Parts: sequence; C-alpha cells; structure tokens
Amino acid sequence: MAKWIWYPGDYEIYHSLKLHTRRYERGVHLPCVWDLAQPYPNIAFSKHVSLAEETTFTAYATAPGSVEAVSGEFRHATQYRAATGSPLTLPVGEYNVTVQLMKPGGLPSIFIDCGALSTDETWHASHAIRDISGRMEFPNAACTPAYESASDDPEVFPFAHRLLEPVTRRADGDGYLYDFGEETFGALQIEGCLPSDALIVRLGESEAEALDDRAVFREEVNGSDCYSFPSFALRYAWISGGEKHVRLDHEYLPLTDRASFDCDLPEVKRVFDVCRHTFHLNSREFYLDGIKRDRWVWSGDAYQSYMINNYLYFDPEITKRTIRALLGKPPYLQHINTINDYTMYLLISIYDYWYSTGDSGFVREVYDRAEALYSFLHGRLDEDGLVCSRPGDWIFIDWAAFDSEGPQCAEQILLWKTMDVMEKLSALAGRPSPVRAGEAEVLHSLIDERFWDEGQGAYIDGFVSGRRHVTRHANIFAVLYDFAPEKAETIAERVLRNDSVDAITTPYFKFFELMALCRLGDVVSAQRMILDYWYPMLELGATSIWEQFDPREQGAEHYAMYGDPYGRSLCHAWGSGPIYLLGRYVAGVAPTDAGYASFDVAPQPGMYRRFDATVPLPEGEVHVRFDAESGEASASATRPGGTLRFAGKSVPIPADGSPAVIRRENA
Repeated sequence: MAKWIWYPGDYEIYHSLKLHTRRYERGVHLPCVWDLAQPYPNIAFSKHVSLAEETTFTAYATAPGSVEAVSGEFRHATQYRAATGSPLTLPVGEYNVTVQLMKPGGLPSIFIDCGALSTDETWHASHAIRDISGRMEFPNAACTPAYESASDDPEVFPFAHRLLEPVTRRADGDGYLYDFGEETFGALQIEGCLPSDALIVRLGESEAEALDDRAVFREEVNGSDCYSFPSFALRYAWISGGEKHVRLDHEYLPLTDRASFDCDLPEVKRVFDVCRHTFHLNSREFYLDGIKRDRWVWSGDAYQSYMINNYLYFDPEITKRTIRALLGKPPYLQHINTINDYTMYLLISIYDYWYSTGDSGFVREVYDRAEALYSFLHGRLDEDGLVCSRPGDWIFIDWAAFDSEGPQCAEQILLWKTMDVMEKLSALAGRPSPVRAGEAEVLHSLIDERFWDEGQGAYIDGFVSGRRHVTRHANIFAVLYDFAPEKAETIAERVLRNDSVDAITTPYFKFFELMALCRLGDVVSAQRMILDYWYPMLELGATSIWEQFDPREQGAEHYAMYGDPYGRSLCHAWGSGPIYLLGRYVAGVAPTDAGYASFDVAPQPGMYRRFDATVPLPEGEVHVRFDAESGEASASATRPGGTLRFAGKSVPIPADGSPAVIRRENA
C-alpha cells in the first residue's frame, strides 16, 4: 500500500518542533530552553523501477518540486520531467526515478500511488546529496500507516477527537463553573454568545485554579457566536456572564489498554485505573512530562514512560517516536534537555527498547546518532574519565540536597551503565564499539575507590568536599543497574531501609527506589507506597496523578510549585509508576531474552491475599492469578516461551491459553 514518505527521523523532529512551541501560560508563549534539530529542508527521494507497460503517475508533495525519470547511461540518458502534483507518463523500460523538493520550516514528504512506483519504505531518501554514479547508498525512506491517502497531511499529527460535555455546571460569582468530571485535555468551545459579550475564561486542573484570577490559563475574549481555544489541560472551566453552551474537543492518541490489575484491596485497582488515565493523557505525539506544564519531552521522564508503556499498551511506535525526537541530529552541542543524566538515560533507553522488542532494525537506524551523542558525552568527561559539570551542563539527578561539589557518584554509575549499553548497541549494529577496551572496568574501580564508604555501607554523593554525605540516589542506581551485586543487601539495610537517610520526595526517583527494592524481593514496600502515597491523592479528589504530593500540605498548597500558586502539574506521567510496579514485580512478568522470545512469570504477592493481572507481551498477553487460600499461582499466555516460577518451582506456560499452575506447599 502506498504511504507518504520522508527522510528517516524528520517526521519526529518536525512534530517535536511543533510540540515544543505550545507551552502557554497567562498569555505568554514560553519557548523550549534547549537546542532542537530541524528537518532537512531539501530532500531527494529515489527508486529504480522496471515498467512493463506505459505508466502515468502523479507525485504529490508537501512542497513544490520536480519529478525526474532517467533511462539509460548518464551521458546518453533519456529524461522525463514534471512538476510535483502533475502527471508524468513513462514508456515501457527501466528508470531511476527521483522526486526532489525543498520545504524550509516544514516536512518534505511525497506520495505516489501507482504500482511499482508507489511510495513506501523501499524508496530511498537523501538530503542535498546528488549521486551521478548511481553507486551511493542512501537510507530507506520512513513512513507510517497513518498516512496512506493523497489527501493525508504528514505535517498534521493524526490525533483522534471526541466532544465532551460538562457533567455539572453552577453559578459562581459573576460567571459559571463547568466541571468535565475528570482531568482531560482539549480545546474549549463556547456557543451562545452575543457579539457584544466580553468574556473572561479561566481553565483549571483544580476548582480552586479555575475560580482564581491567577489561573495559568486566563483569557479575555470579545463576543461572537462561537469561541474555540487552543488545546489545554483542565477539569474545570469558569466563564464570566450567563450560562453558555460549553463543550470540549478532547484531543487524544487512541492507544489500546492491554493490561489490568485487581486484588483483594480495592484501593489498588482505583490507583491502577487513575494511573492508566494519567498515562493516556500524557501519551501523545511523544511522551510528555505533563499536559499542563511543561508539555515538553524530557528524557528522564520519558525513560520511565517507556517502562510503563510496556506494561500498559506495549506500543513500540510511541517509544520509537520519542527516542527519535530526543536524539534529534548531530552535531550535538549540549546534553539532551541540557541535562547530563538525561543524555545517558536516552542511550540506555535504546538498548532497553531493543531488549523488550527484539527490533534490531531500529538500533541500526539510530546507531550513528547514538554514537555521536555518546562521543559528545565522552568528550566532556574530566581528566579521570568522570562525568563532571561543564559550562552549559545541568547535573540534575533529582530535586534533593546533594553534596554537589565535584563529580557526583550517581552520574558515574549511570556512565558505567551507558558504557555497557554502548558496547551492546555497537555489536547489534555490527559496528566497532566506541568504548575503549577495559574502560568500563577502570571506571568501576575508580567509583568504588572514590565513592564507596565501608563504614557507612553506602556510596557517598561526592568525594571532593570531604563531607562523606550519603543520599539514596547513587545507592539506588548501584542496586538497579547491578553495579555492586555483592553490596546490594548492605545498601538496602544501611540506606534504602534506613529512615535516617533523607527520604526521596519526588515520584520520579521514588519510582527508581521502589524498583530497586522490588529487585531485592521487597515488593511490600511498593505495595505500601501505593496505599500510603498514591491512594491519598485519590481521597483528596485527584482524577489523575500529581507531579508531587506531600500529605502534610493542605488545600491549595497541593497546587503550588516553583513559586506559582498553580505551578504544580496535576497530571504527570511519572506518577503512573504503579502500572509498571504491579505488572513487573507483583505479577512478575519480564523478558529473559530479547523480544520476549523467552519470559518469566514470577509472582510476588507480598501483602495481597489475591490478585488477578493481565500483562501485555509483544503479539500477545499473559494472565496471572494468585490466591492465598488455595496457595495457587497460575499463568496463561497467548504466545510461547513463558515459564511460571513460584514457591521455588518452575513449569512451562502453554502457548494455547491454558494455565500453568503451581501450588505452594502447606497452603
């Protein structure tokens, strides 16, 4: 089937540019604060075809250009030429067909629907390179099934739309408050206005925000029969004057849930469902941090979203789009999102994507850019080969009180993991490794020498100040990335389960901490956190998971952040971690080979007396049950390769959907 085609990666880069222009607060557009790549403005699409009969075709394009077909040797060739959008007739014969166009600030793309000439991945694409010899190798063009008609426009992202009506409305002050029932995203529409009307419109994730003139979205508009505003995050809308007909054009990506979780504690299912709603709202062209602020693509946030995706949708396309958008194009002039750790998360994510899908073609596609990014990272290390802060860099890690003088331990463990990943990616791509032989081992020894504190049984933040300060972060990475397996239990007791070490305050790094504890077999900590941290938000009326939650705060304190009374995101993707924690560790589903060619189901019921879970797999799913009364754990799957492991036993899982069952002794 014919598809619109473009230069590989440019579709994601183009839509990333559009997305990063949309942050809007109190009448001010806030541009993105890091370097962004541009699509190549001039592209030549080419293909060699053999025509058995006279053929007339038309090349449609997103910009004016030329269509050229050449038959014969260069000096004695016969040429046929037409403009894009105009028909071109070719006699029987063999041709090198080239469509060339230029579109600065847009996405150069073409579409042909005509037999052997139909555009798809078999075409090639080059940027500003002409090959008169016919011997150069250009990359295959890129496409997606979303654009399969000449009337489609690849510069418009294919969102789905649904009109929503408020569930309640009431008079409030000199206007009306409209409640859509839950957090959502879309363009507000107002009907029933008089031309003489002058309206004030405020949108709010909370009722308090919509009723406050300091709301992040506040507009004054002149009267007309119908208004339509830019898409924005909201649950509530307050509009001055009399009652109006108000609707919301809800804009969303129609991803299919393939996961579920239920257990004997009904609060857990409620948390799972609200996390699912939160994650859907933030799954758009790419994974966003939040739908109100910043509405940007942050690599650290996305790193967690890739994991959650695999346990809710298992949709590889949104992960690939996000990785391509974040990678952009060389040359790299700064770290991804300006943050050192976010560069490393991105490189690690490419390997994680491969391991979960087995898609080595994607690794080969992005490898040159990944290697260039790694070279940029490596070129900014200090003389000892440690990650350090250079001008323009942001050593983030987390919002916490670190000893930040000199190199940070958490960054070095991430670097060690990145080196390991780059060696594996280069092997998958069939390329020489950019990591020098023995370099990762030297780094490992240096980290242990400078950052390990035997007396505290922990990795310290930094060694330069001499304060020997311990936070949880580096120690979480040491467990999570198997950096120090022989020290893992010591770290767990001396740091992760030690209340005298400052607690993690963000859901972002709390997710990593719970992952580390679960890897050590402590799923109960994650289960308790679901009840103690996530569920109390729901009791306060949350319909999506907040960026941050402190149970000691009261009322409108829950909405404030960064000095802004409504600066906190009340719908943040990183709050959806329970989806992953429940599927990966409680249900226990995980690949043991790339693409789930083999996989384990190792239930850890922890404090649950009963649970019933469905977890997606590539091209299938697994259904996991546990019941404490019978002592049975069971798993059924719709694809081969699974093994149920429970109570020290293991049995293969049939691929026909019938269950494998293990009964715990003395149940």
